[in-house]
Amino acid sequence: MAPLEELDETQILGALLGIGEMVGSLTETEEILEAIVRIAPGLVRGNRAVLMTYDEATREFRTAVAFGPSGSAQAFEGLVLADADAPRLAQRLVKQRLPVLLKDSTTEAVLPAPILQRLGVKSALIAPLVCRGRLLGALWLDSTAGHHYFTSKEINVVQGIATEAAIALDNGQNLRVAALEQRRFGALARALCDGVVISDAEGRILLVDSGAERLLGWTVSEIRGRRVSDVFDLSEGEASVAWTRDPTGPTPASKDLELRAHDGARVACEVRMAVVRDDAGAVHELLYTLRKKPGSTGAEDRAVRALDQLAEVDPPGSRPE
Repeated sequence: MAPLEELDETQILGALLGIGEMVGSLTETEEILEAIVRIAPGLVRGNRAVLMTYDEATREFRTAVAFGPSGSAQAFEGLVLADADAPRLAQRLVKQRLPVLLKDSTTEAVLPAPILQRLGVKSALIAPLVCRGRLLGALWLDSTAGHHYFTSKEINVVQGIATEAAIALDNGQNLRVAALEQRRFGALARALCDGVVISDAEGRILLVDSGAERLLGWTVSEIRGRRVSDVFDLSEGEASVAWTRDPTGPTPASKDLELRAHDGARVACEVRMAVVRDDAGAVHELLYTLRKKPGSTGAEDRAVRALDQLAEVDPPGSRPE
Protein backbone atom coordinates (compact mmCIF):
# COMPACT_ATOMS: atom_id res chain seq x y z
CA MET A 1 0.00 0.00 0.00
CA ALA A 2 1.21 3.50 -0.82
CA PRO A 3 2.02 6.00 1.95
CA LEU A 4 -1.16 7.12 3.69
CA GLU A 5 -1.12 10.66 2.38
CA GLU A 6 -0.78 9.40 -1.22
CA LEU A 7 -3.92 7.27 -1.25
CA ASP A 8 -6.18 8.51 -4.03
CA GLU A 9 -9.78 7.73 -4.96
CA THR A 10 -8.78 4.84 -7.21
CA GLN A 11 -6.79 3.11 -4.45
CA ILE A 12 -9.56 3.65 -1.92
CA LEU A 13 -12.17 2.31 -4.34
CA GLY A 14 -10.00 -0.71 -4.99
CA ALA A 15 -9.70 -1.37 -1.26
CA LEU A 16 -13.46 -1.03 -0.77
CA LEU A 17 -14.12 -3.41 -3.66
CA GLY A 18 -11.67 -5.83 -2.10
CA ILE A 19 -13.51 -5.66 1.21
CA GLY A 20 -16.81 -6.24 -0.58
CA GLU A 21 -15.42 -9.28 -2.39
CA MET A 22 -13.99 -10.61 0.87
CA VAL A 23 -17.37 -10.28 2.62
CA GLY A 24 -18.98 -12.23 -0.20
CA SER A 25 -16.39 -15.01 -0.36
CA LEU A 26 -15.25 -15.70 3.20
CA THR A 27 -17.47 -17.84 5.41
CA GLU A 28 -16.11 -17.10 8.89
CA THR A 29 -17.59 -13.85 10.21
CA GLU A 30 -14.81 -13.28 12.72
CA GLU A 31 -12.19 -13.69 9.99
CA ILE A 32 -13.95 -11.03 7.88
CA LEU A 33 -14.25 -8.57 10.77
CA GLU A 34 -10.62 -9.00 11.77
CA ALA A 35 -9.56 -8.23 8.20
CA ILE A 36 -11.79 -5.15 8.10
CA VAL A 37 -10.34 -3.59 11.26
CA ARG A 38 -6.82 -4.14 9.88
CA ILE A 39 -7.59 -2.58 6.51
CA ALA A 40 -9.79 0.34 7.60
CA PRO A 41 -7.26 2.55 9.47
CA GLY A 42 -4.95 2.80 6.46
CA LEU A 43 -7.77 4.19 4.32
CA VAL A 44 -8.43 7.17 6.61
CA ARG A 45 -4.95 7.97 7.97
CA GLY A 46 -5.72 6.38 11.34
CA ASN A 47 -4.00 3.57 13.18
CA ARG A 48 -6.69 2.01 15.39
CA ALA A 49 -10.00 0.38 14.51
CA VAL A 50 -12.57 -1.35 16.68
CA LEU A 51 -15.73 -3.14 15.67
CA MET A 52 -18.47 -3.35 18.29
CA THR A 53 -21.71 -5.32 18.16
CA TYR A 54 -24.99 -3.98 19.49
CA ASP A 55 -27.46 -5.97 21.61
CA GLU A 56 -30.98 -4.59 21.19
CA ALA A 57 -32.24 -6.44 24.29
CA THR A 58 -29.66 -5.00 26.70
CA ARG A 59 -29.06 -1.79 24.70
CA GLU A 60 -25.30 -2.28 24.91
CA PHE A 61 -22.33 -2.05 22.57
CA ARG A 62 -19.68 -4.74 23.09
CA THR A 63 -16.24 -5.03 21.55
CA ALA A 64 -16.03 -7.79 18.95
CA VAL A 65 -12.62 -7.24 17.33
CA ALA A 66 -9.99 -4.50 17.69
CA PHE A 67 -6.73 -3.56 15.99
CA GLY A 68 -4.12 -0.97 16.92
CA PRO A 69 -0.41 -0.37 17.49
CA SER A 70 1.61 -1.32 20.56
CA GLY A 71 -1.26 -3.06 22.30
CA SER A 72 -3.48 0.04 22.20
CA ALA A 73 -6.42 -2.08 21.08
CA GLN A 74 -6.30 -3.96 24.39
CA ALA A 75 -8.03 -1.01 26.04
CA PHE A 76 -11.18 -2.01 24.17
CA GLU A 77 -11.12 -5.65 25.25
CA GLY A 78 -14.18 -6.49 27.34
CA LEU A 79 -15.59 -2.99 26.87
CA VAL A 80 -19.35 -2.73 27.38
CA LEU A 81 -20.94 0.60 26.61
CA ALA A 82 -24.62 0.95 27.53
CA ASP A 83 -26.95 3.48 25.95
CA ALA A 84 -27.64 4.90 29.38
CA ASP A 85 -23.92 5.57 29.95
CA ALA A 86 -23.61 7.59 26.73
CA PRO A 87 -27.04 8.99 25.84
CA ARG A 88 -25.72 11.48 23.28
CA LEU A 89 -23.80 8.75 21.50
CA ALA A 90 -26.86 6.46 21.60
CA GLN A 91 -29.08 9.21 20.25
CA ARG A 92 -26.84 9.65 17.23
CA LEU A 93 -25.96 6.01 16.54
CA VAL A 94 -29.00 4.06 17.71
CA LYS A 95 -31.90 6.38 17.01
CA GLN A 96 -30.67 8.51 14.12
CA ARG A 97 -28.33 5.86 12.60
CA LEU A 98 -25.76 8.58 11.83
CA PRO A 99 -21.97 8.66 12.35
CA VAL A 100 -20.48 10.37 15.39
CA LEU A 101 -17.43 12.61 15.01
CA LEU A 102 -15.48 13.30 18.20
CA LYS A 103 -13.34 16.37 17.62
CA ASP A 104 -12.63 17.34 21.23
CA SER A 105 -13.64 14.40 23.38
CA THR A 106 -12.68 16.11 26.63
CA THR A 107 -15.30 18.83 26.23
CA GLU A 108 -18.05 17.23 24.18
CA ALA A 109 -18.94 14.77 26.97
CA VAL A 110 -20.22 12.25 24.44
CA LEU A 111 -18.52 9.47 26.37
CA PRO A 112 -18.04 9.11 30.15
CA ALA A 113 -14.73 10.44 31.46
CA PRO A 114 -13.55 7.01 32.76
CA ILE A 115 -14.10 5.52 29.29
CA LEU A 116 -12.18 8.35 27.64
CA GLN A 117 -9.28 7.87 30.03
CA ARG A 118 -9.26 4.12 29.60
CA LEU A 119 -9.27 4.30 25.79
CA GLY A 120 -6.92 7.24 25.44
CA VAL A 121 -9.29 8.95 23.02
CA LYS A 122 -8.28 12.27 21.48
CA SER A 123 -10.55 12.27 18.45
CA ALA A 124 -12.54 9.52 16.74
CA LEU A 125 -15.07 8.64 14.09
CA ILE A 126 -17.80 6.16 15.01
CA ALA A 127 -20.04 4.84 12.22
CA PRO A 128 -23.19 2.78 12.80
CA LEU A 129 -23.41 -0.70 11.27
CA VAL A 130 -26.88 -0.95 9.74
CA CYS A 131 -28.24 -3.75 7.58
CA ARG A 132 -31.84 -4.36 6.53
CA GLY A 133 -33.04 -1.62 8.85
CA ARG A 134 -31.38 -3.05 11.96
CA LEU A 135 -28.52 -1.56 13.96
CA LEU A 136 -25.96 -4.34 14.40
CA GLY A 137 -23.04 -2.43 15.89
CA ALA A 138 -20.56 0.37 15.31
CA LEU A 139 -17.16 0.85 13.68
CA TRP A 140 -14.72 3.01 15.67
CA LEU A 141 -11.69 4.60 14.01
CA ASP A 142 -9.12 6.93 15.55
CA SER A 143 -5.42 7.67 15.81
CA THR A 144 -3.39 7.10 18.94
CA ALA A 145 -0.75 9.50 17.63
CA GLY A 146 -2.83 12.59 18.37
CA HIS A 147 -5.85 14.54 17.25
CA HIS A 148 -7.02 13.53 13.81
CA TYR A 149 -9.77 15.47 12.11
CA PHE A 150 -11.54 13.31 9.55
CA THR A 151 -12.32 14.81 6.18
CA SER A 152 -15.67 14.42 4.44
CA LYS A 153 -14.06 11.94 2.03
CA GLU A 154 -12.76 9.86 4.94
CA ILE A 155 -16.18 9.88 6.59
CA ASN A 156 -17.72 8.58 3.36
CA VAL A 157 -15.05 5.88 3.15
CA VAL A 158 -15.73 4.77 6.73
CA GLN A 159 -19.45 4.61 6.04
CA GLY A 160 -18.75 2.39 3.04
CA ILE A 161 -16.62 0.09 5.17
CA ALA A 162 -19.33 0.08 7.86
CA THR A 163 -21.88 -1.07 5.29
CA GLU A 164 -19.73 -4.07 4.34
CA ALA A 165 -19.08 -4.89 8.00
CA ALA A 166 -22.82 -4.76 8.69
CA ILE A 167 -23.49 -7.18 5.83
CA ALA A 168 -20.88 -9.57 7.25
CA LEU A 169 -22.46 -9.36 10.72
CA ASP A 170 -25.94 -9.90 9.28
CA ASN A 171 -24.79 -12.93 7.29
CA GLY A 172 -23.16 -14.39 10.39
CA GLN A 173 -26.30 -13.89 12.46
CA ASN A 174 -28.44 -15.50 9.76
CA LEU A 175 -26.17 -18.54 9.69
CA ARG A 176 -26.36 -18.86 13.48
CA VAL A 177 -30.16 -18.52 13.41
CA ALA A 178 -30.42 -21.13 10.65
CA ALA A 179 -28.19 -23.54 12.59
CA LEU A 180 -30.26 -23.01 15.74
CA GLU A 181 -33.51 -23.60 13.84
CA GLN A 182 -32.06 -26.80 12.43
CA ARG A 183 -31.17 -28.00 15.93
CA ARG A 184 -34.65 -27.08 17.15
CA PHE A 185 -36.22 -28.99 14.27
CA GLY A 186 -34.08 -32.02 15.05
CA ALA A 187 -34.98 -31.94 18.75
CA LEU A 188 -38.70 -31.56 17.97
CA ALA A 189 -38.59 -34.37 15.42
CA ARG A 190 -36.92 -36.73 17.91
CA ALA A 191 -39.58 -35.90 20.51
CA LEU A 192 -42.54 -36.45 18.20
CA CYS A 193 -41.56 -39.24 15.81
CA ASP A 194 -38.93 -41.76 14.78
CA GLY A 195 -37.81 -39.97 11.63
CA VAL A 196 -38.56 -37.29 9.05
CA VAL A 197 -38.32 -37.31 5.26
CA ILE A 198 -38.72 -34.03 3.35
CA SER A 199 -39.53 -33.83 -0.36
CA ASP A 200 -40.32 -31.06 -2.82
CA ALA A 201 -43.79 -30.57 -4.27
CA GLU A 202 -43.10 -33.21 -6.97
CA GLY A 203 -42.09 -35.84 -4.41
CA ARG A 204 -38.31 -35.65 -4.94
CA ILE A 205 -36.46 -36.24 -1.69
CA LEU A 206 -34.58 -33.25 -0.26
CA LEU A 207 -33.66 -34.38 3.25
CA VAL A 208 -33.67 -37.45 5.45
CA ASP A 209 -32.98 -36.80 9.12
CA SER A 210 -30.80 -39.02 11.30
CA GLY A 211 -33.84 -40.76 12.81
CA ALA A 212 -35.12 -41.82 9.39
CA GLU A 213 -31.61 -42.98 8.46
CA ARG A 214 -31.49 -45.21 11.55
CA LEU A 215 -35.01 -46.49 10.89
CA LEU A 216 -34.72 -47.23 7.16
CA GLY A 217 -30.97 -47.40 6.49
CA TRP A 218 -31.06 -44.91 3.61
CA THR A 219 -28.64 -41.98 3.71
CA VAL A 220 -29.29 -38.53 2.28
CA SER A 221 -26.52 -38.87 -0.30
CA GLU A 222 -28.05 -42.11 -1.63
CA ILE A 223 -31.61 -40.89 -2.18
CA ARG A 224 -31.53 -37.09 -2.52
CA GLY A 225 -33.35 -36.17 -5.73
CA ARG A 226 -35.08 -39.54 -6.09
CA ARG A 227 -38.84 -39.85 -5.79
CA VAL A 228 -40.39 -40.96 -2.51
CA SER A 229 -42.48 -43.60 -4.28
CA ASP A 230 -39.42 -45.13 -5.98
CA VAL A 231 -37.16 -45.23 -2.92
CA PHE A 232 -39.71 -46.66 -0.50
CA ASP A 233 -41.53 -48.80 -3.11
CA LEU A 234 -44.90 -47.06 -2.76
CA SER A 235 -47.66 -46.32 -5.23
CA GLU A 236 -48.21 -42.71 -6.23
CA GLY A 237 -51.38 -42.73 -4.18
CA GLU A 238 -49.59 -44.00 -1.09
CA ALA A 239 -46.84 -41.39 -1.45
CA SER A 240 -49.27 -38.50 -1.95
CA VAL A 241 -51.05 -36.53 0.75
CA ALA A 242 -54.38 -37.87 1.97
CA TRP A 243 -56.77 -35.25 3.26
CA THR A 244 -59.41 -35.35 5.93
CA ARG A 245 -61.66 -32.58 7.17
CA ASP A 246 -61.86 -31.27 10.71
CA PRO A 247 -63.51 -28.12 12.15
CA THR A 248 -60.60 -25.99 10.94
CA GLY A 249 -60.78 -27.27 7.35
CA PRO A 250 -58.84 -29.84 5.24
CA THR A 251 -56.07 -31.56 7.21
CA PRO A 252 -53.50 -34.16 6.05
CA ALA A 253 -54.47 -37.62 7.29
CA SER A 254 -52.07 -40.26 8.59
CA LYS A 255 -51.41 -43.47 6.69
CA ASP A 256 -50.20 -46.91 7.68
CA LEU A 257 -47.51 -47.80 5.14
CA GLU A 258 -44.80 -50.41 4.74
CA LEU A 259 -41.66 -48.62 3.63
CA ARG A 260 -38.85 -50.42 1.87
CA ALA A 261 -35.62 -50.11 3.83
CA HIS A 262 -32.10 -50.08 2.39
CA ASP A 263 -31.70 -53.81 3.06
CA GLY A 264 -35.00 -54.62 1.31
CA ALA A 265 -36.97 -55.21 4.52
CA ARG A 266 -40.41 -53.67 4.88
CA VAL A 267 -40.83 -51.37 7.89
CA ALA A 268 -44.42 -50.80 8.99
CA CYS A 269 -44.87 -47.13 9.91
CA GLU A 270 -47.57 -44.64 10.70
CA VAL A 271 -46.83 -41.82 8.27
CA ARG A 272 -48.15 -38.33 8.89
CA MET A 273 -47.70 -35.76 6.15
CA ALA A 274 -47.52 -32.00 6.48
CA VAL A 275 -47.62 -29.46 3.69
CA VAL A 276 -45.26 -26.45 3.61
CA ARG A 277 -46.56 -23.65 1.39
CA ASP A 278 -44.80 -20.68 -0.15
CA ASP A 279 -45.92 -17.06 0.13
CA ALA A 280 -48.38 -17.53 -2.73
CA GLY A 281 -50.01 -20.52 -1.04
CA ALA A 282 -48.62 -23.13 -3.43
CA VAL A 283 -47.18 -26.39 -2.08
CA HIS A 284 -43.43 -25.94 -1.60
CA GLU A 285 -42.40 -29.02 0.40
CA LEU A 286 -43.90 -32.15 1.92
CA LEU A 287 -42.87 -33.43 5.35
CA TYR A 288 -43.28 -37.14 6.06
CA THR A 289 -43.05 -37.90 9.78
CA LEU A 290 -42.49 -41.58 10.51
CA ARG A 291 -43.42 -43.53 13.61
CA LYS A 292 -42.69 -47.23 13.45
CA LYS A 293 -45.55 -49.58 14.29
CA PRO A 294 -45.29 -52.00 17.23
CA GLY A 295 -43.21 -55.00 16.26
CA SER A 296 -41.27 -53.19 13.54
CA THR A 297 -37.52 -52.93 13.81
CA GLY A 298 -35.22 -50.27 12.41
CA ALA A 299 -32.25 -50.81 10.11
CA GLU A 300 -29.73 -50.45 12.94
CA ASP A 301 -31.59 -52.96 15.12
CA ARG A 302 -31.75 -55.46 12.24
CA ALA A 303 -28.04 -55.05 11.56
CA VAL A 304 -27.16 -55.65 15.23
CA ARG A 305 -29.48 -58.67 15.35
CA ALA A 306 -27.86 -60.12 12.22
CA LEU A 307 -24.40 -59.77 13.74
CA ASP A 308 -25.55 -61.41 16.97
CA GLN A 309 -27.04 -64.32 15.04
CA LEU A 310 -23.84 -64.72 13.04
CA ALA A 311 -21.81 -64.80 16.24
CA GLU A 312 -24.09 -67.48 17.70
CA VAL A 313 -23.79 -69.70 14.61
CA ASP A 314 -20.00 -69.29 14.37
CA PRO A 315 -18.64 -68.25 17.79
CA PRO A 316 -15.02 -67.09 18.03
CA GLY A 317 -12.53 -69.96 18.20
CA SER A 318 -15.01 -72.58 16.95
CA ARG A 319 -13.30 -73.05 13.59
CA PRO A 320 -10.34 -75.44 13.46
CA GLU A 321 -6.95 -73.96 12.68
